[in-house]
Amino acid sequence: MKMLYALMAFTVPFGISARAADVAPQICILKIVDHVALDETVRGIRDVLAGRSVKILVDSAQGNSALALQIGQKFAAKKPAVAVAVGTVAAQGLVKYAERPREPIPLVYSSVTDPASAGLLGRKNVTGVSNFVPLRPQLELFRKLLPGLSALGVPYNPGEANSVAIVEALRPICEEMGIGLLLRAATRTAEMPQAAAELARRADALFISNDNTALAALGVIVAVADGQGIPVFVSDTDAVQLGALAALGPNQREVGRQTGRLVAAILDGTPIGALPPESVERMELFLNLSAARRLGLTIDGDLLKKAKEVLP
Repeated sequence: MKMLYALMAFTVPFGISARAADVAPQICILKIVDHVALDETVRGIRDVLAGRSVKILVDSAQGNSALALQIGQKFAAKKPAVAVAVGTVAAQGLVKYAERPREPIPLVYSSVTDPASAGLLGRKNVTGVSNFVPLRPQLELFRKLLPGLSALGVPYNPGEANSVAIVEALRPICEEMGIGLLLRAATRTAEMPQAAAELARRADALFISNDNTALAALGVIVAVADGQGIPVFVSDTDAVQLGALAALGPNQREVGRQTGRLVAAILDGTPIGALPPESVERMELFLNLSAARRLGLTIDGDLLKKAKEVLP
């Protein structure tokens, strides 16, 4: 009998622990591609959910929209408590599961530049965080850093609705500011260096604004631009560490935390319909002194004082 009690003392807690693990809600996170900004977004989501009894699954579509659909199907079969899409194409790959008639899955998107053009607004089981940054302040910053800026090259993926929206928004602002807008389309990350090279021969600077296909090739794009002696500007502050000269945009880890708070609210029982879509809470200025030295540029002291972070 004593032996039986002893066995029960060890087996009962184990059984309870196993059952608890079985019922832990799953959070399935789909990234459209791997790059530093989206990686930081996922880190921010994890920050908020740390300490909760949840199982977090993360997968990347590696920049492939067809793969995003396959991963979305795999995630839907797991019936997660919440699906999270990081990037526009990832969200488009998951949105149909949010509104299916049986067992719809709450969808929270993150780092989506233009939720309206992506078809994510006005849906009853979808919310999230847009990382759109007003373009005019960014162009004004570029002019302060590069007063002679007269031609801006933008390599972009026309398959990303967010990138198309940014290009269309850039046109009238560049025209008003007297900046020629040079565009080169590339649908795969492997094509981006060639697109950047063609633009760099004609432009005074390159600009990557939330295009995930281009951001995945940013290191190579910076090297191409360096070869022509021109800077690269970005909207993602986390991408400055890869050699860009400057960024005025959101801290992607904070975007992730903002997203994580929406996920946590859903887990705590808040109806998703009571959680309206959000935008970034603030913009930050990041500057890269080593990039400035490579290009023979001097950054104004007032800008250095305003910067959230200055990379040496």
